[in-house]
Amino acid sequence: MQQDLSQSQKVEQRLSLTPQLKRSLEILQVPSLELEALVARELSSNPLIEVVGAGDEGIICPLDPQKQPKSGLSEGDFDDSPDTSSNGGEIIPRGEDYSEYMEDSGADSREANSRRDYIFNSVEQRESAIENILRQAYLDAPDKSTANACAFLVSLMDERGFVPEDALDRTEKAGFSKSEASRALELLRGMAPSGIGAFDMRDSLMLQLEHMGRVDSVAYRILRDHYQLLLKRRISEIASLMRIGTSEVEEAINSLSELKTSPLRDFESQQSDYVCVDLVARRGEDGLWRAQLTNERIPELRINTDYRNMLALGKLGKEARAYVGEKTREGRFLINAIAHRQRTLKNIGDQICMRQSSFFSGGGFGALKPLTMQTVAEALDLHPTTVSRAVSEKYMQTPFGVVPLKRFFVSSVSSADGTDDVSNAAVKSLIEEIIGGESAANPLSDSEIADILKKSHNMSVARRTVAKYRDSLGIPPKSMRRRY
Repeated sequence: MQQDLSQSQKVEQRLSLTPQLKRSLEILQVPSLELEALVARELSSNPLIEVVGAGDEGIICPLDPQKQPKSGLSEGDFDDSPDTSSNGGEIIPRGEDYSEYMEDSGADSREANSRRDYIFNSVEQRESAIENILRQAYLDAPDKSTANACAFLVSLMDERGFVPEDALDRTEKAGFSKSEASRALELLRGMAPSGIGAFDMRDSLMLQLEHMGRVDSVAYRILRDHYQLLLKRRISEIASLMRIGTSEVEEAINSLSELKTSPLRDFESQQSDYVCVDLVARRGEDGLWRAQLTNERIPELRINTDYRNMLALGKLGKEARAYVGEKTREGRFLINAIAHRQRTLKNIGDQICMRQSSFFSGGGFGALKPLTMQTVAEALDLHPTTVSRAVSEKYMQTPFGVVPLKRFFVSSVSSADGTDDVSNAAVKSLIEEIIGGESAANPLSDSEIADILKKSHNMSVARRTVAKYRDSLGIPPKSMRRRY
């Protein structure tokens, strides 16, 4: 069969993710602290962007989301008349060489540089947990090869900070000697956060007690000799085998509950426990709750009019003119993207306040109503993924403390008679309340909790769902809650 090659054309529609759109989505999604760092990088690379200050102390003004900056460049950006509306006075060029315009041009430039330095110096550089551990390795290792072997072990750790049981063998297969692998593992197990480098949960808990100097404690002996009985909470059997009272066993188990079950993950959360509040929920005079932007870390930016005036005077060379034009476009895009981010965040915050008013009015998390991102997206004429990006790692100050925006989006649970839906947050709140009122000697099973929810609260919740919600609340199963 003869095959022919041919060319053809067809028209079709495709969604193209341009570099500008990718940048805009990045600005929409990043938390305020990361956006501050992003702005600082732009300030360092784009001399046409400056921070609008307020007063003589270099205070940074918040960006007003209601302002509608112009998109792109207009003919006015390259008109023939100098613009002196912002800085006051005439702009006097000092030479044909474009580099001369980058020099200090008096008090205004010094003030602009001062504000720019404020942004640079205020960006907090955070060290990740892995970076912290690697720094310890190269500081404390007796030699470079041991430090390298330790770095290889770090690469094997899971999200909790545990290494696989065959970690030493894998380190040797990577080219390190047996002694180097052993020294590296010992070094890793001695680092902070305490408990990393363990092979499993039991090993990690014992390691934490060793770091605390509690090798001879009852808790350590229980982990070492009776771990399986501990998992089943057989307190009487443990007490009998150790020939001590049940109260001593209870006290030891309570002390174990204070240890870290995921040392690396907990350390990461401690490293990033500082969050920046993006929105504040306030009740208006009409009694309605609304969201107000804080803009704690987001400065107000503008294009430096000095450079626009340089173009207007027509004394820049072709390359300098092209450079200033490009940087002006980049600056305007950044300003527009930040303004769009703030408007979107404000609108989503208002929707949350309106749809979850029972929460803000005193009902708390148990009063949260079913709410999906699709619902908010339709109300604001946005795509659900845009809402998801906008609320990612954003926080709101509420009467019940600082709350992640994502927590206001809750799925629904059907009522037993099918007449109404309730949020899973309300179900979790009831589960906490039910377990809080149970008998310590005879705690409730997940099935019994599901029955109570159905009979007393008209909620049809499966036993598996109760178990899932209980786990998410950090409440142990029935066997671990029993007290003798």
